Amino acid sequence: MSATDGDVLSQWPAIEELALTRSRGLPVHELLRNSKATGYDPERDVLKLAVAFEKIGKSELEGLRNCVAKACYQVLGFQPKLEVVTSSHGHAADLSVEIAGKTPTLSQTLAPGSSEFLTSSQLQSGLDFGHFVVGPSNQLAAAAAQAVSENPGKTYNPLFIHGGVGLGKTHLLTAIARKLLPRMPKIRMMSCEEFVNRFVSALKAGSTAAFRQELRECDALLIDDIHFLAGKEQTQEEFFHTFNHLFQLGKQICLTSDSVPRDIPNLEDRLISRFHWGLAVKVEAPCTETRMAIVRKKAELRGIEVPDEVVHFLAENIVTNVRELEGAVVQLTALSGMSKRPINLQLAHEALRHLVKAKPAPARIATDDIIEVVCEHYNVRLNDLLSQRRTKNLAFPRHVAMYLTKELTQLTLTEIGSFFGGRDHSTVLHAINKIKGLRLKDPDLRSELERFELQLRRPVA
Repeated sequence: MSATDGDVLSQWPAIEELALTRSRGLPVHELLRNSKATGYDPERDVLKLAVAFEKIGKSELEGLRNCVAKACYQVLGFQPKLEVVTSSHGHAADLSVEIAGKTPTLSQTLAPGSSEFLTSSQLQSGLDFGHFVVGPSNQLAAAAAQAVSENPGKTYNPLFIHGGVGLGKTHLLTAIARKLLPRMPKIRMMSCEEFVNRFVSALKAGSTAAFRQELRECDALLIDDIHFLAGKEQTQEEFFHTFNHLFQLGKQICLTSDSVPRDIPNLEDRLISRFHWGLAVKVEAPCTETRMAIVRKKAELRGIEVPDEVVHFLAENIVTNVRELEGAVVQLTALSGMSKRPINLQLAHEALRHLVKAKPAPARIATDDIIEVVCEHYNVRLNDLLSQRRTKNLAFPRHVAMYLTKELTQLTLTEIGSFFGGRDHSTVLHAINKIKGLRLKDPDLRSELERFELQLRRPVA
């Protein structure tokens, strides 16, 4: 590690802004706003952070850890250990954790959640419908969110928004809350992790009745990352009854997740059924044109001009995560301001050198290459894979090949179906969703798919 104290601390403004961008709409955002880097020890590779809070809960510390970790990697190219010091006491109080390590064990009591209803001051600026860039990948989700905010409890209830990390799910959830607030003063909005932690705290304190009443008196309940309910039987039981109570009263329920309800592992069937009572809609990775529009929108909000060649560079190099795209604009702006240099392509290359270096080398991946890799791995013949035969030894490799084709090429479902023996798009969609579900549950398959993707993305020598 060659970085010095001065090197790291000089980059803290960029790290901080990236972390704040990543945490918008999350409980940890307020924690980050009251944090400051006070030192870096190059020998121990430790970044010291002072936080103006007396108590930091386990979930808040984990959120801080994740946000700072990703921001550090984007700016510095590495992830130092994080030593958190509560500034009111002036010592670390057993909060030293390794950014890339496991969830820390705290000796402190879990900080209780607020019993107050949501207020407009708690909503992050910029997270509204006006600042949400709509494109083909998120058009349906944006329209559904607008409809819910205009006609709560009647149009789509519940509204279930699912998709990958950093694609705008939390943005839409916050936009709904912002639009509902003038008409509905009693809104609860929290992450599923906060819901779980508060329920566990209520169990320990014997105050589940108060916790239950607090949730069930609201006009609308908005939960981010509901997939964290997976495997938590007692918490699922509590959420089930809360859901039923609010739904029967016509109160709006909005949920976000990284996958569709049926693909959340260890989730009770009765919850899966209820999550599908309203509308489940997906947000996907934006197309190139949408990514360019996002860059321009984020630059406009910051009052800066970004040349077209830089817009193209950012859109071409950050393809799957809107949050990282926004973070890139933040990082570019910070570097321009600190170095007093104009924003141009050279500065963009310098600001994003770690991100671009870490990104797989671009390559035009052909469906033929995908099928060849799959056939070789599963020891099946090409003609059999593309045939109408549905035996188990052929169906699974075929599903994997369809999944990889969707993930790694620009082909539509209809085009993929045509390539795989003239199958219709619904058959292809079923195959893709099946592999996605298995990928969540099966670590061996997840590793196998990652090896396929790495092999196919590797540039030909």
